[in-house]
Amino acid sequence: MTQQPLRGVTSLRFNQDQSCFCCAMETGVRIYNVEPLMEKGHLDHEQVGSMGLVEMLHRSNLLALVGGGSSPKFSEISGNSPHLRPCLTPGCPSGRAETPHEDMGGCVRDP
Repeated sequence: MTQQPLRGVTSLRFNQDQSCFCCAMETGVRIYNVEPLMEKGHLDHEQVGSMGLVEMLHRSNLLALVGGGSSPKFSEISGNSPHLRPCLTPGCPSGRAETPHEDMGGCVRDP
């Protein structure tokens, strides 16, 4: 069995109450609980490709995913919500997304 080389972390983001964090990596996405520290879920490279940024809304299953790295599967912002749409806020850089949900803060942040 051949071992794959360790791939880097491209982004690490905490949720709003800092009880969980999402790790965007060249090999996919990992979601961790802080206390106790344990993995809560993951999306492998075959499912999402390499990721540039991942944001979680509170402790929900709502994730904003931004492809990035060496082999992104998605070339644009995607999410598991049909309400995610391109941001039309004046001065907001392209490549961001907004959602009508107030707690998401309007736009997904840049790294």
